[in-house]
Amino acid sequence: MNLQLDEKALEGRTEVARAHTHAATHAHDAFVETAHGFGDGLVGVVTRPHGDVSKVGVLLLNAGLTRHTGPFRMHVELARMLAAQGFAVLRFDQSGLGDSALPGKAAGERRQREIDAAMRVLAHETGAERFVLCGLCSGADDAFHVGAVDARVAGAILLDGVAYPTPGFWMRHVVPRLFDVGKVLRFLMSRRNPAPSLSDFRDWPERAQARGMLSEMVARDVRLLFVFTGGAYHYFNHRAQLAASLGRAAQEKQVSLEFWREYDHTFFLRKHRGVLFKRIAAWMQVEFGARTP
Repeated sequence: MNLQLDEKALEGRTEVARAHTHAATHAHDAFVETAHGFGDGLVGVVTRPHGDVSKVGVLLLNAGLTRHTGPFRMHVELARMLAAQGFAVLRFDQSGLGDSALPGKAAGERRQREIDAAMRVLAHETGAERFVLCGLCSGADDAFHVGAVDARVAGAILLDGVAYPTPGFWMRHVVPRLFDVGKVLRFLMSRRNPAPSLSDFRDWPERAQARGMLSEMVARDVRLLFVFTGGAYHYFNHRAQLAASLGRAAQEKQVSLEFWREYDHTFFLRKHRGVLFKRIAAWMQVEFGARTP
C-alpha cells in the first residue's frame, strides 16, 4: 500500500549452531535486549518484545562507518519502538565495523553471507521467518542488493537509498545555480581538484540492473519504503524522480515514498528522528500488522 503521511502531522552463511549468547544487557516492561556473537566474528544486539513476537523480524544495517547504535543512537531507539509493536530486531555490526571483527574470508559475497547469518540467528532466537531490512546510505544499498535476491526478505526501509539523476533532476539542480556566480566559480574550482564525494562510497548497480532488481522485488510482493532527505540533494531532488530513474515498478502499491527536503542525511535533529520513527511505525503496522505501541 502506497501510504503517505504528512511529516508536519507526525512532530522504534554461518550456521546458527555457531552463535553464542551473552547475558541480557537491558530489560524493560516492553522489551528485553541480549547481546549475541554469531557468524564470522559478528556482534549484535537482539531487542524483542516481552509478549508475542511477530514472525517478521527486522535487521538494522550499519550506516557507513557508524556502529550498530546508529547515528545519534537512532538504531537503539528504532529497535525499541519496533519491539513495542511486537517485532524482534537485530542491530549488528557488519565485519570490520564497531564490535565485529574483520572477516576471515574474502570480501566477495560478504554482504550476503553476513546478512544471512544475521537472519539465521534472529530466526533461531525469536522464531522469525521473514525479514525487513533497514539501512541508511550504504546500509540502504546493502538492503536493496540482498532484498532483490533473498526470498526471506519481506520488506526494506531504504533511507537515502538508490536513485539516479535524470534530466529533470539536472534541470532542477543546475538552473538555479547558474545565476549564482559564487556557486559557479566553486564548481569550476572543484573540477580542477575533485575531492571524494558520498557517491564514491555507494554501491549501486547499473541503472538498468537496478530497475530489474526493483521489478523483481515488486513481483515477489516485497514491501519497500523509500525515504529521501536533503542529504541526497546531489542525486535526488523531486518525488517524481524515483519512478523516472527506477521505472514503473516504483509506482506500484508495494512501494511507498517520502521526500523530506529539509531533513539532514543522518536525522541530526531529534524532532526529525521522531517523524521518521512514526512513519516507520505506521508503515510497519499497515504492511505487517504491527500492534499499536
